[in-house]
Amino acid sequence: MRTAKTYQHVTKHFFRPEVTACLECGTRLRRYATLACRTIIRLDGVVRVTHCGYRCPNPSCPARMRSYRSAVADALALPGFTFGLDIVIAVGHLRLARHQTLDEVHQRLLERLSPLGLSISRREVMYLFEAYCTLLRAAQQSKEGPAWETWLKQVEENGGIILSIDGIQPDNGNETIYLVRDVLTGRVWCAENVTSSETEVIKALLRPVVELGVPVLAAISDAQRSLSG
Repeated sequence: MRTAKTYQHVTKHFFRPEVTACLECGTRLRRYATLACRTIIRLDGVVRVTHCGYRCPNPSCPARMRSYRSAVADALALPGFTFGLDIVIAVGHLRLARHQTLDEVHQRLLERLSPLGLSISRREVMYLFEAYCTLLRAAQQSKEGPAWETWLKQVEENGGIILSIDGIQPDNGNETIYLVRDVLTGRVWCAENVTSSETEVIKALLRPVVELGVPVLAAISDAQRSLSG
């Protein structure tokens, strides 16, 4: 049996949805479940995340089974990953923008994490780079087939999508990785590296969502977060 890792310094965070009232009837949302309790290793330390799901308690509300999540909690790490999304982005930036080898990226991350008493293996760096490449391909996902139909059915059941736009800066400079996601289903619509946050650039990122024609119930935009230390 594998022994769970323990960390000396862990910051605990409790996350609720950013939306506090039902988007259908306006009733204040109520907690119905704990969606996740997970430990995430980030460039600034280890966090223990408790992520709670909320629903509308109004029995007559047609959207009472819609599950509301925290966009911020979901943006901390990809599903099933211990290392945070900030580290995934840092790996991709060092490999593709800085043209560093896998060993150089590994060494760079060790230098960033060791003062915090943390480490990362070369194999894990490779997995994180694969995850980064998968994110960049997100906008090219096939819009047909069973997976697409299943997602459309989820959107129909939810009555639309809640759009999350997260801007993450992998280092000092103008480059920013933007992630566009549907909070209700967790689907990543777009992950692009851009050098400008002008209105036209953001419109281009959102164009695939607009063209889909589904209702946007709400939009949550996270402030740009710098990953450099």
